[in-house]
Amino acid sequence: MKKQFTCNKRRLLFFAMILLAVQLLVTPPDSTAQQTPEPPPRGVNRTAPEREPIVLSSVLQPDGTTNTVILLPAVADTYLASERPLQNFGSDALFLGYNLVGSDYFGAQRILLRFDVENFIPAGAVINSAALRLHVSFSSPTDDAPMGTVLRRLASPWSEFDVTWNTEPAWTPVDSTAEVGSQPTWYEWPLTDVVADWASNLYANDGVEIIGDETVQQRERSFYSRETLLDLYPRLIVDYTDFNDTQPPSVTVNPLPTYSGRNFTVSWTGDDPGGSGIDHYDVQVQAAGGDWVDWLTNVIVTEAVYGNGEDGRVYNFRARGVDNAGNIESFGPAEATTIVDTLPPTSTVAPLPVINNSNSFLVSWSGTDSASGIQYYDVQYRFNNGPWMLWLPQTLSTSATFFSATDGFYAFEVRAVDNVGQAELFQDTPEATIIVDAEPPFVQPRLWLPVIMTGE
Repeated sequence: MKKQFTCNKRRLLFFAMILLAVQLLVTPPDSTAQQTPEPPPRGVNRTAPEREPIVLSSVLQPDGTTNTVILLPAVADTYLASERPLQNFGSDALFLGYNLVGSDYFGAQRILLRFDVENFIPAGAVINSAALRLHVSFSSPTDDAPMGTVLRRLASPWSEFDVTWNTEPAWTPVDSTAEVGSQPTWYEWPLTDVVADWASNLYANDGVEIIGDETVQQRERSFYSRETLLDLYPRLIVDYTDFNDTQPPSVTVNPLPTYSGRNFTVSWTGDDPGGSGIDHYDVQVQAAGGDWVDWLTNVIVTEAVYGNGEDGRVYNFRARGVDNAGNIESFGPAEATTIVDTLPPTSTVAPLPVINNSNSFLVSWSGTDSASGIQYYDVQYRFNNGPWMLWLPQTLSTSATFFSATDGFYAFEVRAVDNVGQAELFQDTPEATIIVDAEPPFVQPRLWLPVIMTGE
């Protein structure tokens, strides 16, 4: 009986051990017991591995163009630290944000990067998209909220192993932004316009600078630099189309009217025979035979209002195009011309006899204009100082026979409108007067004076 009890006890112990082993196999370790990762070491002496660009895809299109996506590794990268203004960090990982650890902290940290765009993007290629990608290796705090960052194009050269906070290169306005989280993954900054400008040689390629949250606090990120042996180095992914475009655009200013007012619209049209398309236009103006000067540069619009033209001056215009492949059209001779007319014409009615003994008589007028010339005249009259009435609207004539219905005192005024639509104003003041006395007995002019003066 005792032996049987001992066997059962051993069986229970054996099964308990099996259950414990199974439980240990299926139950993972406590996931809450995470260790705080350490930041990458600083001040290390490392050499970046040799890396070549990688063509991720290349597709020949039906129109003969080639669409390519290429990965460009960084050719230079470093960071700057405000509390180490004389120290260079060309061999370190890339730190961003603000370091406030210990009494010998690094302060604000900014990243500099440069990529070889010129030697690996074909001349004339159109940049469809481009993005800078960095991989986070460390975050402090560990579970920090996303950090806002800005990216700026650099406008002066720098050396990876010499640049310091005190020799920070010049930078331009913000070109891109990104939110960088605390997870060890890739983060991306759109860079299409900047890369397009480098590829077309609009700007020298001095790289970019990334600036994060520089509030005085412990908040930073580190990214893998080009010195890493892992496949997590900084990279620029560029999608471009090679049009093999070596021909500049052909752009011309559309004809202008012979005469224009002070403000007038200038328009232009063009096409790009090479196929890459027109990127922007430059338009020049020449006033009164003087030098050609830039009016509009680097614009994408195809018309604009030219303002504040001076009366009587001749204005010439010419335009050129720059295509997406960087081909620049040469400026040619004047393509459109106009004369500015800013002053209305002047006109007057010729003197009339003091008295006329007929119910019809000839009225004449004349006018002058400084530039465009007179388009037409409006002639008005009034009887015995009554209201003014329009006699001849928009007439091209400079004389006409007036037929009077009643004897009395007649006054005339004329105004002119020039060929750009500028109208002289009626002053409602007689420019010529005449007394009509067509019914005998005829009277002397002085007898009309009371009528002329009082309108009775």
